[in-house]
Formats: sequence, structure tokens, C-alpha cells
Amino acid sequence: MTTRLLCLGCSHKTALVEMRERLVFDPAQCRLALEQLHEAYSDCEAMILSTCNRMELYVLRGLHARPREDDLRDFLSKFHHLPRELYEGSLYGLADEQAVRQIFSVAAGLDSLVPGEDQILAQVKSALAIAQKAGSAGAGLTELLDFAFNVAKHVRSETPLGVGRVSIASVAADLAASTFGELAGKTVLSVGAGKMNSLMLRRLKRLGAGKVLVANRSPQRAAELAGQCGGEVLPWQDLCQALPQADLVICSTGSSEPVLSAAKVAKALAGRPPGKGLLIIDIAMPRDVEEGVGKLAGVTLYNIDDLKAVVEKSLTARLAGLEPARQIVQRHVQEYFHRLHVREVAPVVENLYQLMRDAADKEIQQVISRLDGDPQASGKLIRQAIHRALRQVLHRPIIHLRDEAGSQSARQQADILRRLFDLDQTDQSSQTKDSQ
Repeated sequence: MTTRLLCLGCSHKTALVEMRERLVFDPAQCRLALEQLHEAYSDCEAMILSTCNRMELYVLRGLHARPREDDLRDFLSKFHHLPRELYEGSLYGLADEQAVRQIFSVAAGLDSLVPGEDQILAQVKSALAIAQKAGSAGAGLTELLDFAFNVAKHVRSETPLGVGRVSIASVAADLAASTFGELAGKTVLSVGAGKMNSLMLRRLKRLGAGKVLVANRSPQRAAELAGQCGGEVLPWQDLCQALPQADLVICSTGSSEPVLSAAKVAKALAGRPPGKGLLIIDIAMPRDVEEGVGKLAGVTLYNIDDLKAVVEKSLTARLAGLEPARQIVQRHVQEYFHRLHVREVAPVVENLYQLMRDAADKEIQQVISRLDGDPQASGKLIRQAIHRALRQVLHRPIIHLRDEAGSQSARQQADILRRLFDLDQTDQSSQTKDSQ
């Protein structure tokens, strides 16, 4: 390959939520970071995928160019103002085939906390769109991600992972239902009014939840979500005052700081009837709820990492689809690299054809000068005939070269062809003609 794909990241498999939230990028930070990377390394392409379960930085660059993995680790440290030793053990670095397999697996939902969940594909598409707006994603990354989107479609259509709509939000809602046993008459307070809140509330309503309150910094967004689920808008400043009447609190905002602190929650619940428990499910990244809230009497707190046990119990059938899905991913990885390798030998093939055409045209021109009748018409017919003959002669060796593209044998053969026929000189000659 003439390019390298690098992936530096962490996920729910390698880092706890308290580490992931320190490395998270919101959309504005993604764009800023990508602009900074592109300014520092103008010849590379880059994309950042940052969700509640992962942060992955993908870089496509020249084979011997920069940034290298160590440069990317330094970049994360400087951008997030964190010492490298704090997060070094949580990061994984992948290159080339491993990195391609990772983004294909991620897009298809194979690497998610909830295998096959359908939110990740939209998040990958959003990450690419942000990179394109930042000017850091060019033709190379766009082609790679187009492949990834096709992989996701293939996996969903041909494996059990595509059966039913499942997401972190649906798992969280099911956890609430199983905790209470019966949701009828329960009051749900939604902190935030984004996509995940909407998914959780819709699921909870289908499971029988009663009164719904929606609090969000944007009253308009709160009103829209409340209207969708038959809920009431709660002014943001009244959030803590509403806690005593809530049975379930679901949190998913874009705040960079905790929305519910232990002190605020303790004060709000001081007058709560004895024995009335409060369940809080926080799937925000960074977390919306301070860890100390879970230590308060009568309060049960779940964060994104706590959902793992629920997933393991409830998704046994879907897990059976992982192996066939991985096989599909691997086939697409091989297809992607074969396309790149064929592209590598394409200039050699074209130069060889051009060499033969130039030689044939030279001989044809001498014949035309001695023809009777219409030299132009006769020359065209002769030229076409000879070009066809040359393509027939070259067809079989060219097919063999393309079939072995990417192998050491193909590289050796291509190098021999360049030297035997002086194809580098042919390429320069062709470029000179094009510029004239």
C-alpha cells in the first residue's frame, strides 16, 4: 500500500466510563480538533468518532508520512489537557487491515455495548460529515466509510443482528421496567431532550409508564419531546424541585459538567416519603450524574457501563449472529484491500498499453504515407485493428497481474515490467503530451 490507515481509540471494552468521559469530543470539539490536525499535517485525512461508548481517531496518510501513532497520542494529551500516562493503558492503536476491520465492525454494530444496535451507524455518518465540513476528510476516507456503510447494510440484512430495533436506550428502558416490575403509575423525569431521551421515553411509554416530565435547557426542544410522548415541560431551573415526585430519572444531555450533584439530589430528596425509592439511569457521556448520588439512601444509580450485565442477560440470541457477521466483515476487508492493490498496479498497466499504442502508431503512420485512397480513413481502421491485437496479446498477463495485486509477487512483477519496458519514462512522456 502507498497509504496507511491508523486508528487510535478507547471503548467500553478498554476503558471505564470515568476515563472515556475525559477523552470525549462533542461536535464542536471534533471539528476544532480535526481542523488543528489538518493544519499540522496537511497531507493526511482524519475523522473522530466520539460516542458514549467509544472515542476513535482515524487518520489516513502516506506510507512514510506523519502523523504517527505517537503523534496522535500527544495530540490527544494536548487537546484534552491530560497527561499521557493517565490514559495510555486505555488506548488501543490499530493500523491498516486491523484499522479497516475496526471501522467496518463499529459501523455494523459488532463492537457496540449492545451488539447490532442501530444508533451507531448514524453516529458514524455524522462523524464523517463533521470531518468533511472541517476539510479533513477527502476521497480516501470517504471511500473507506462508503465501504463501511455497505458492510453495515450487509450485516443487518443477512445475520440475526439485524432482527428488531435495539439500542442502548431500549436496554436502559427495559432495565427500568424490570427494576420496577410494573411501570403503570410511575412518574418519569427526562433530563435532556435529545435522540436518546426520545428513544427511552417512547420505549417506556410502550411499557406502560405513567406521567412524563421533560426538562431541557432549550424550552423548545423540551416542548417538542413532551408533545411526542404526551408529557409535560418542566422548566430547567425547577429540575431539582421535581425530583421528589419522580420514580425514574433518565439522563442524557450534552453537558460537559454533571447536571445532578450529590448535594443537590440529597437536598431535593430530604422531604421524600420514607421507602419511596428513586431509580436514575444516566447514559450521558460525559456523565450527567455525580457518582456520589448512587450512595444516597433510597437512590439506585446506573451509568452506561452498568448496562453491560443487562445486555449479557438479554441478548443471547443476537450474540449468535456475531460470528457470521464477523465473516462478512472480513470478506469486505479483503475486498477493500484488493481494490486498493489493483489501483496500485493500474499505472503500470496503463503505461504498458500506452507503450504498445505509441509503437503501433509510429508504424501505422509510416504505412499510411504509402496508402492509396483516403489515408485518414484507412489509417483509422489499421490503428484500431493493431490496438485490438496488442490488447489481446497483453490481456492474459495483465489479468494475472491484477489477480495477484497486493502480493509480493505482483509487486515484483510490476517492478520488472517498469524496468523491462522503461515504463517510468513512458509515464513521463504521457504527462508531457497531456500538458501540451
